[in-house]
Amino acid sequence: MASTVEKRIDTLSKEIDTLAKECQNKEDARKKLLGAIIQGMAKVESPVETIWRILMSPNVNSALMTVIRARLLPPLVNNKQPQTAKQLSEATGAEELLIIRLMRPLTQLGIFQETAPQTYTSTPISQLLITPPLQGGYEFVFAGAVQSLAGLPFYLERNGFKNVSGTPGPFQDFKKDPNMGMFDWLNAEPRYLTNFNNFMSGQRMNRKDWYDFFPVNKILFKDADPSPDSVLLIDIAGGEGHDADAFHKRFPNHPGKVILQDLPPTIDNIKEGQIDSAVVQMKHDFFTEQPIKGAKAYYFRSIFHDWPDSECVKIMKQTAAAMKKGYSKLIVFEFVLPEQNTPLYPALLDIHMMALFNGMERMKAQWEAILEQAGLKAVKFWTIADDVETLIEAELA
Repeated sequence: MASTVEKRIDTLSKEIDTLAKECQNKEDARKKLLGAIIQGMAKVESPVETIWRILMSPNVNSALMTVIRARLLPPLVNNKQPQTAKQLSEATGAEELLIIRLMRPLTQLGIFQETAPQTYTSTPISQLLITPPLQGGYEFVFAGAVQSLAGLPFYLERNGFKNVSGTPGPFQDFKKDPNMGMFDWLNAEPRYLTNFNNFMSGQRMNRKDWYDFFPVNKILFKDADPSPDSVLLIDIAGGEGHDADAFHKRFPNHPGKVILQDLPPTIDNIKEGQIDSAVVQMKHDFFTEQPIKGAKAYYFRSIFHDWPDSECVKIMKQTAAAMKKGYSKLIVFEFVLPEQNTPLYPALLDIHMMALFNGMERMKAQWEAILEQAGLKAVKFWTIADDVETLIEAELA
């Protein structure tokens, strides 16, 4: 007979299932529920279990990356019927025993499901993983980040445990080239540049866009120059134009032009018809003079966390020099970390930025400091409820 505690656990499990279904279309509630579950796990999991889980977490990445490289995802996701390890071996050339070993941890984590002994099928996780933004992102992060992250503690130790604040940093140390930055590596590796751009295009999955909570009509459209040659918004370092295209389609009758700027390899990689022809494509390096003067909005998404403060100030100064006082806005869409109790994802992303880009996620005071150094001032930090994802509205000081 089940004890009182076991009955309560069963009741709790059913309640979590019910809440999960109710939160499917309520993102704020879903995040709150997830946070409560993670906190509950921390209280229930023993310290030894926690340490071992963290210690073994790199093994998951290694197994999953092997599955991707062995091209096991397509037969698992595209076949409606579960596939045996033998069938997967015949389809891909990977050895049957290797497939069995790789699948053991991945089925336990819900990435795949083992429907019978050594027989597997996909789950919503692997069905999403096979899409270009997620698979591309996984391949890019694994190739560019894993070894740099593994070497980070030793790099920091050799440098007296000082904060990473410029080049050369951990990534250059891993590449054994003081001049090889992450973006230099990407531009020299077309496959990973494509993966990176695919990854960036999918970053907004299940997340609100900045214009969902920022009053675009009031702040950008109301006093924007209506002439056809005017520029409303420049998406600077906007990759292959996902954000610029989405903005244009959301506001098709916007005044002025929408311009996408990025480096030549990225602009050249944009296929015909990939983004609306109304979005003007322009090759530009944001460390050089901004050629478009007096635009209404200069927009950066997830750019400054790639760079140390000194480089951020250089980028901002080039932008500030093109802005029109009392008219132009600098719009930055990034995380703004709280003073304490930072959520896990942005906290981990901060370590990721340190290892790959010599960059960082920043707190409000840090954002205000680099804006001030560039001759700018923050007008308002726009947020979604208690989320750390923030739209920073700034203008010339």
